[in-house]
Amino acid sequence: MQAVAFYLFYPIIWIISRLPFRLAYVLSDFVFLILYYVVGYRKEVIKKNLKIAFPNKSDAERKELAKKSTQHFCDIFIEMVKSMGMSTESMRSRFTCDDIEEPNAYAIAGKPIIVMFGHQASYEWTMVLQERLASMVYAVYKPLKNKQFDNLIRSIRKKFGSEMVAMNGAAKLLKTDLGKRTPLIAMVADQSPAGYRAQSFTKFFNKSSAVFRGSEKMAADYALPVFYLKVSKVKRGYYHAEFIKICDDGSQVPEWYVTDTFFSLLEAQIKEQPEYYLWSHKRWKITPETATRAVELSPLIR
Repeated sequence: MQAVAFYLFYPIIWIISRLPFRLAYVLSDFVFLILYYVVGYRKEVIKKNLKIAFPNKSDAERKELAKKSTQHFCDIFIEMVKSMGMSTESMRSRFTCDDIEEPNAYAIAGKPIIVMFGHQASYEWTMVLQERLASMVYAVYKPLKNKQFDNLIRSIRKKFGSEMVAMNGAAKLLKTDLGKRTPLIAMVADQSPAGYRAQSFTKFFNKSSAVFRGSEKMAADYALPVFYLKVSKVKRGYYHAEFIKICDDGSQVPEWYVTDTFFSLLEAQIKEQPEYYLWSHKRWKITPETATRAVELSPLIR
C-alpha cells in the first residue's frame, strides 16, 4: 500500500520539481489556502505555541504569525520538491553562506565538527553547502516508515554530495575510517523527543522544554568543535547562512553548555524572524513533572 501511494504521488512531485519558481509559489499559495482555511492544519498547536513564545503579543499579532508561518511551511515543502530539478548554480544563487573559513580549517586539519541548526528559515536547502565545505557532510535524519518516500527524500538531500545517516548511526561515523574527507555531522537539533523518551529539559522561551542532547554528548566524547548554523530568510526563495562557533572542544566546556547555547542562539534568531519557524510541533507537550524517565535538568531551570 505504501508503494502504491508513492507511485501515485511521484509523477505530481516530478512535475512540481520542474515548474518555474513563479508557478511553484502560486501552487504554494493555493496549498496554503487549503491547509490554513479548509483543513486548519494544527491551528490549535500553532496558536498554543505562539502564546507560550510571545505572551506579550496581541491575539491579532499571533494570528498573523500563524498565517505567515503556515505559508512558509508550504514554501519549504515546495522548495524541497523543487530541489529535485534545480541545478547547482540555481541553488547556489538562492542559498548563500559566509564565514566558512573556520569550519574548513578544522576539516583541513582532519578534525571532525558538529553543526547544529533548527527548523528556522530553510533547513532543507542547507545541503547545498556541501560544495563549499572541505568536510564530508553527514546529515542526521529520522528515516520515514514509507521506504519509497524515504529513498526519495534521501536522494533529494544527497543530490549535492552530502550523505544521510540515521539518528542512531551518527556517533558510529566518528569511529570509522572515512577516507580522505573529514566528517561534518549536521544535526537539526531542536527536535522534540517522544513522550516515553523525554528525559532532558532546558529553557526555551522561558518554559521548560524536552530536548535531545546527542550533539553535546558526541562533542564531549570525541572532543569536537561545535557550530551553530544561522539560516535567515532574505526574501521568498532566497536564504543566507552563517556559521557561529559554540565551542572549540566539547570536552572542555561545562555540561549543558552546548545544548543551552544552541537553544539560546536559536531563540534569539526566531525572535528576529518568528514567522519562519516551524511552530506546528508540540514542543512543550512534556514537562519535567509528566516525564516517565529520570529527569535531567539544565542549570537554567534547576
